[in-house]
Amino acid sequence: MKVLVGVDGGGTHTRAVAANLDGIVVGEGRSGPSNHQVVGVDGAVAAVTQAVLAATRGGRPDAIGACLAGVDLPEHGELLHKALTQALSARVHVENDIVAALWAAPGESIGVVSAGTGAAVALRQRGEVRRILALNDYTGPRGGAADIAVTALRAAILSAQGAAPPTRLLERILAMFGLPDHVALARATEGTDLPAWQVAMLVAPLCAQLAEEGDEVSRRVLRQAGGELGRTAGRYFASQGLEPGTPVALYGALLQGGPRPYRDALRHAMRHRFAAGSPPQATLDAVRGAVLFAAAREDLAPDRLRLALRAGA
Repeated sequence: MKVLVGVDGGGTHTRAVAANLDGIVVGEGRSGPSNHQVVGVDGAVAAVTQAVLAATRGGRPDAIGACLAGVDLPEHGELLHKALTQALSARVHVENDIVAALWAAPGESIGVVSAGTGAAVALRQRGEVRRILALNDYTGPRGGAADIAVTALRAAILSAQGAAPPTRLLERILAMFGLPDHVALARATEGTDLPAWQVAMLVAPLCAQLAEEGDEVSRRVLRQAGGELGRTAGRYFASQGLEPGTPVALYGALLQGGPRPYRDALRHAMRHRFAAGSPPQATLDAVRGAVLFAAAREDLAPDRLRLALRAGA
């Protein structure tokens, strides 16, 4: 029986799921970041290959749906398609990672907000898919873990100089990275000692932990990030003519079990600008959405496979 692999790759980690057409998951794999704008094409290919080989136990799948952060222009997809096809000796379909979330969410009309290392906003309406362009630091929605980390670091360093309210962020960040003071921290983040994805992976969860422990600055950082992403999403959905009351699916580590101040701020800000309905029912994990994306590209009845994946979830 045919085996399809879905890959959901971001700026911090990559996940892969292998499933047959009966919706039975036959393997899963994980690896590091696969955003080629962060780790380069070779790094992205290595991460995807590692996750796929783990999911297939070294076998060759019939097709792969690789939904990867950083695939923002056609030339990005073409570049990675060529490299991944060569590395995996399989049929590979490449798209942006938000496509996995769109396939995972049911319904003809739906909005999707994703917040992991980065943030993404997209919608599907009457069969048409649209998303906010996110090419680099100057484009796209803000509010992901990388933005939380930057704001937290700034708050900590300003606090050390008496230019911002006191916070426990600084002492905890310094201890985490083994640095003596805020000057050393500033120098480390300016150079290559602390890659941006690593900072995001470590500092954003620390900020969430301190917020839970009562650190008001950490709470403010989370509310600021969540509110900004919520305002952006709400404005975008409204401007694109998405009907009020349309369900909005939330994806990514920050929105699926992430810190409550962040999630609450995002929902409040989004609903202020767009009357979002209840989250859609029977939403699949994004990596399974990537499996459905592969099935659609291979013309292998994705709707039937969706039902089977739901039954086995």
